[in-house]
Amino acid sequence: MPRPRPRLKVTDEILETVRGDIVSGRLPRGSRLPNERDLAQRFGVSQPTMREVVRALEAIGLVEVRHGSGAWVTGNSGYLIAAGLQTLMQLERVSLLEAVDVRKILGLESVRIAATERTDEDLDDIRARLYLLKAVDQIADVDGVIDQIAAFQVAVSAAAHRPLLYALESFLIQLQMQMQVKALKSRGVRYWRQRSLSFQDDRKSIVRAVEARDSEAAVAAMDRYLEHTREAFLSDPAVLSIRLTDKKAADAIAAIVQAVRVG
Repeated sequence: MPRPRPRLKVTDEILETVRGDIVSGRLPRGSRLPNERDLAQRFGVSQPTMREVVRALEAIGLVEVRHGSGAWVTGNSGYLIAAGLQTLMQLERVSLLEAVDVRKILGLESVRIAATERTDEDLDDIRARLYLLKAVDQIADVDGVIDQIAAFQVAVSAAAHRPLLYALESFLIQLQMQMQVKALKSRGVRYWRQRSLSFQDDRKSIVRAVEARDSEAAVAAMDRYLEHTREAFLSDPAVLSIRLTDKKAADAIAAIVQAVRVG
């Protein structure tokens, strides 16, 4: 006989009900949850039990508790995905190289879609990011250079208007960049400026293809760009030595997840 399914705890049942209200839109983003007393009456539980549920909703990124104001629906899907990926990658001992390869698959798909579905506003953002990287010599520190490199790639992904694809890819973009910073930050801002400029022609090709709404050319340009970055990755022993389970790497991933949470 099949084993009976375990009965959910009361808090888990309530959590799932409220989660369903949020993802269905019955509790839309930006709305305030009823106060704990009203929620406790609705579900027939004590206020401490309801407080536990609200804390769990906050922990998974569905609500934000504002002191003196109550709990507000955020529905931060990017945080949910980032937190899940963090756990998966560390639990399964995913290598940084594997993450880079998956990011390439996603990047080729997002640029293919972006080439045909980007808006004029998307294109303006991508061009602006390209311009800032052209003037990379004016960026004062390593973190600033890294932020602009990532911002260009994220802008291309955003232009595809595919929320799941964007959430997955933007997390992996940030992961790839931040792990390299951990390994190579000591080389200084001049090194990172030169490294960034070495890929500028590839970025220009991507922008031209997206401008022309040429998906085939956009995929080819992105493929060259990501292959060149992968070659640079593979040629550097300091980067290859990174393990995502190392404490410094784990701290960096946690910082990326937290940044997604706060937006």
